[in-house]
Amino acid sequence: MGFESLNSIVFFLVAIAVLVTFHEFGHFIVARWAGVRVLRFSVGFGRSIWKRQSHPEATEYVIGLIPLGGYVKMLDEREGPVSTTELNRSFNRKPLSSRALIVAAGPAANLLLAVLLYWIVGVVGSQDLDPVIGKVAPTSHGEAAGFQEGDRLLTIDGRAVTGWSEQRLYLLNQIGRVEPIEFGVRRMNGDERVLTVDVHEFSEGGFSSSFLTGLLGLTPNLPDYPAMIGDVVEGGPAARAGILKQDQVRGVNGRPISDWPTLVQEIASRPGETLRLTIDRQGTILDLAVVAERVETSGEAIGRIGVYAPEPPALDDFLVNTRYGLIEGLIRGAETTWIMSAVTLKLFGQMISGRASTEHLSGPIAIARYAGESASLGLSQFLAFLAVLSVSLGLINLLPIPVLDGGHLVYFLIEAITRRPVSERLMVWGQQVGISLIILLMGLAFYNDLSSFFS
Repeated sequence: MGFESLNSIVFFLVAIAVLVTFHEFGHFIVARWAGVRVLRFSVGFGRSIWKRQSHPEATEYVIGLIPLGGYVKMLDEREGPVSTTELNRSFNRKPLSSRALIVAAGPAANLLLAVLLYWIVGVVGSQDLDPVIGKVAPTSHGEAAGFQEGDRLLTIDGRAVTGWSEQRLYLLNQIGRVEPIEFGVRRMNGDERVLTVDVHEFSEGGFSSSFLTGLLGLTPNLPDYPAMIGDVVEGGPAARAGILKQDQVRGVNGRPISDWPTLVQEIASRPGETLRLTIDRQGTILDLAVVAERVETSGEAIGRIGVYAPEPPALDDFLVNTRYGLIEGLIRGAETTWIMSAVTLKLFGQMISGRASTEHLSGPIAIARYAGESASLGLSQFLAFLAVLSVSLGLINLLPIPVLDGGHLVYFLIEAITRRPVSERLMVWGQQVGISLIILLMGLAFYNDLSSFFS
């Protein structure tokens, strides 16, 4: 097992432990507040590797061998006999409002954790790309709106912009609205103007995680990234065509190529086609033919020839530091959590309606990879990654699926309407349906992970 794989596993387990602990602590603390006796607080499943209980009547704290979940076990007549002296401390004997609060407290704890994490990231500070436009794609929405190379983004709908990705979530959440988005920019000559972009039409397309680049066709100002082959995939199309490491690509099908992103875009846009690559190999110009493999990703076909990027250039001169005060950081943390929740729910809805690919659904393999990658970029990036996961975990648990917290809240809603608890038969049927749905979702997530891994 390589260092990167081990690193991913370690930080994946750290992420799961933190998120599960906060989720279950939400159930635990509200249950204690409501007067319910908590028998066990467990992080992880399976055989206990650590446990502690101060006295026989106290809560037993447990760490399980399998660190992929957790639970809070409360005194409940439906799960075992309860002595008459402790009936008032039983979960099922508590008022409906108290039971609903206890169940909702888990997802709420995850959302509060996200606010805390975003607040820490904002106060500690992080690096972002300077919000200066490097390129505007021809015939793109950005070009139609009047953006130019060298424009500096100042505001988005009046919101100050200090970093390229600072308002990314805000922009994604605005897709589909009737009013256009207003971008305040400063031209290279010092002139300031407001450019408007109609975002209503974007709602008809699939989900894009990047508004500025993916939808507007704007790329930030970056150092030169030469179209040099960093390495070649053994047995891939490029290797079969005779392309070698450190070959400089000068053109594709007669079109001049000056940088790596342009090369990638040119290849990706021609799946299954034969490409004529003009290669500069230590001063010798070669003309090599390579067939771009057709690869399906996010519901569309792209071309790949099996080459790796060269070592990326240093970004130090193209980065800015974003940092907020304690109060502003807390306000931004709450706002970012709210917007992240809205964007996540929109993506869920688009996947259910078929407007967005279910490939956006990630499983443990992808999450582990992202955990390792974010940790390698620094503490702020890892904490931001944890915040995204915490929002997702909180919202997923609120889905109206039996066995999840949202399913229990649906039962409570039925009880509030009918004035009597849901029958045990209905709950058993609901559990079976819920488990089946969870297995289906997990299977789809695993399939996406494996497809991404092997591609």
